[in-house]
Amino acid sequence: MIELPEKPTYRVSEIAWYFDVSERTVYLWIEHGHLKTVKTPMGQWRITKDSFDKCRFTKKKKAEETLSNLPSS
Repeated sequence: MIELPEKPTYRVSEIAWYFDVSERTVYLWIEHGHLKTVKTPMGQWRITKDSFDKCRFTKKKKAEETLSNLPSS
């Protein structure tokens, strides 16, 4: 099973990639309280690892995919 790397927070694009949804969907999950975030000093949102670990949404990506396909930003 593909997993995100262990780190304290994740970018919106990483969560969108992991669940195979748009970034807009991730922002809606944040807005509706499904994911907890922190704001960086530059004003960007990061999803907390604890929030990601507790997320009840189902992962859609295929097991063959690797983290090398993760979008860079």
